Amino acid sequence: MRKLNSLRDHLKTALPELERSPEALHIYAEGGSIATRDGLNLGFEMRYEATITLPDCRYHPAQIFLPIVIWLRQWQREVIQNHQTGTERIRFKVEPIDDQAADIEIKLPLSEALDVLPNSNAGYDMHFRDEPPVPGLEPLTDPAVLLRQIWGKVDAIPPEFWTGYED
Repeated sequence: MRKLNSLRDHLKTALPELERSPEALHIYAEGGSIATRDGLNLGFEMRYEATITLPDCRYHPAQIFLPIVIWLRQWQREVIQNHQTGTERIRFKVEPIDDQAADIEIKLPLSEALDVLPNSNAGYDMHFRDEPPVPGLEPLTDPAVLLRQIWGKVDAIPPEFWTGYED
């Protein structure tokens, strides 16, 4: 599925350890449904819950959430534009393994619309619809910027360093 692949690529770009360890990231669709209507266009929309699992994850959960929020701004904007959806439908679970790692699971509502029209070869042409652009709200980063450091408790002296990567 196009959005699952895009999300996987985005997370691997933003969080390099996920690229180096393929077993550290699993993304799949659950609870899917197809929405379709009668008409000349045989198109339909696939609606599903994307599940992202990161077993034995060494990243702080905030390091995972930030790239997902950035990705949503481009690929599924209505999730974060709708207050109820953005508050209730983006869910996560963190099960600490020890003080350095946790199993993390994140669930997001996603949809992918396809236009399907007959072609001259007695077959069909299928095209994924792009997300509608929102003028003036380009993605925060393009291409994705590697997350180098996260600091917590910035009002503390000195600030608490959570994690990061060297250049």
